[in-house]
Amino acid sequence: MGVVVREQRLAGLRWLVVSGPRRDAFRALGETARADVRAVEEGMPEREALRRRIGTAEGAARLDRVVRATREQHPLEWAELEALAEGAGVAFDDLLLANLRGDLGTGDGTGCSDLIWRGEHSFVAHNEDGAPALDGRLMLLTLVLDGLAPVTVQWYPGFLPANAFTATGHGLVWGINHLQVARPVPGGAGRHFVARAMQQAPTLDAALEHLRTRPGAGGFSYALGECATGRVVVAETAGGRTALVEAMPAEPLHWHTNHLRHLPDALDTADAGSSADSLGRHEESLARGRALESLSADGPEPSGAWFLNALTGAPLPHGVHRTATGGDPLMTLCTAVADLTADRVLVRGTRGDTAELPLSDFVRGIAPGA
Repeated sequence: MGVVVREQRLAGLRWLVVSGPRRDAFRALGETARADVRAVEEGMPEREALRRRIGTAEGAARLDRVVRATREQHPLEWAELEALAEGAGVAFDDLLLANLRGDLGTGDGTGCSDLIWRGEHSFVAHNEDGAPALDGRLMLLTLVLDGLAPVTVQWYPGFLPANAFTATGHGLVWGINHLQVARPVPGGAGRHFVARAMQQAPTLDAALEHLRTRPGAGGFSYALGECATGRVVVAETAGGRTALVEAMPAEPLHWHTNHLRHLPDALDTADAGSSADSLGRHEESLARGRALESLSADGPEPSGAWFLNALTGAPLPHGVHRTATGGDPLMTLCTAVADLTADRVLVRGTRGDTAELPLSDFVRGIAPGA
């Protein structure tokens, strides 16, 4: 059976649904999103810094270590990126470097905020923040690949579909936030490849074991939830270390932004004596953390709308919604709130368009009214 690519829209966002054999599907995805892949690649602000970095002996050696580890540990995900590059008609090495940008010790900006809740209902909520140039480029992508559980993600064309909000056919949901790592793990694979491989984890415990045993060279925080059990966990992965915090009804709310909260040692760039720019981004993440720390749910059990308002209701200092104004370089491109207990998900685009649908439909690429 061949590849089928279907296009629809949700909350003002383009939504691609791709089904078929794995490699063929990624090649077709590249062909379908060719213009977007090229625009995102050419407009990536870290591009020149990355090229300068790998132009040094130290940078080239670090890149070589990460490339070898990634190719050896994640050959299937490596082949996906190769097929995506083929379909888009872009150089594989360029896409690979972009996908490894957080694994080489260079700056990767800041952005994104997560909330989890464990009470009568369990929630995972995620703000996906990015450069204004990516407004209209970030899209939803559903992959229904032969022999694999379906998955729906927020997708930046040209990247492995792995580094933002994710919902899987195994009933797992998570948001991902960048964590800067000054000293990437020797032997660690690219963090996008680690996250993409985790999408086939059958349970929350299997996903957490994946993070513990397959460390990425760079750092991510994950806000994970499991529909079957209602368990919700924040996992920090950085410097080869993993820290887990599971929310419980006694303390139901937990948050994460772009700085370390739970790992005991200072692994990120800001604490490693980095540039003033990195320190500024670190402070901005701390400020978003303070805004989330001040949240107080109305009554014993908040709704999905409460989480949506918590993430989009106001910018700093009272909230975490990003508007690319007042000196902030980023904007909130998409917000997703999953009620794991009620099988519902809310999705809001940049212009406030909001859609609600069953989470199980969202995972399989079924839009409201389809």
